[in-house]
Amino acid sequence: MTYRFNFKRYPDLLQMYEVYRNLKLKATGYSMRDSKLANRKRIKTNEKNSEYAYTILAKAIYDTFAQTKPILHNADRDIYLPWDEVFDKSFEELDINHRKCLVGLLDGNFVYELPLSYYNN
Repeated sequence: MTYRFNFKRYPDLLQMYEVYRNLKLKATGYSMRDSKLANRKRIKTNEKNSEYAYTILAKAIYDTFAQTKPILHNADRDIYLPWDEVFDKSFEELDINHRKCLVGLLDGNFVYELPLSYYNN
């Protein structure tokens, strides 16, 4: 599968992102079924995915890019900001919104984006 983020330089992130993506797709599949059991499974899968995404995956993304501190593009405001202005705390101190922004860096269509060189054409 081809993703927007270019995982060639970050194969460890690819493995973690695929776990996140598979849980997301699984939850979507449950949401398309009309039953109480499917709804319970969807809720449980979404909870598991959120826990994984905003702790394990977000931490790996933070650890990877906090070293190089790439300039980030705020797609909402069309401005560029230094990494340390956006992620100005240790990972443990980041709130859920910042953790969502970290995961969004791999999707490439969230509030912040990495430089274009990090994404596939």
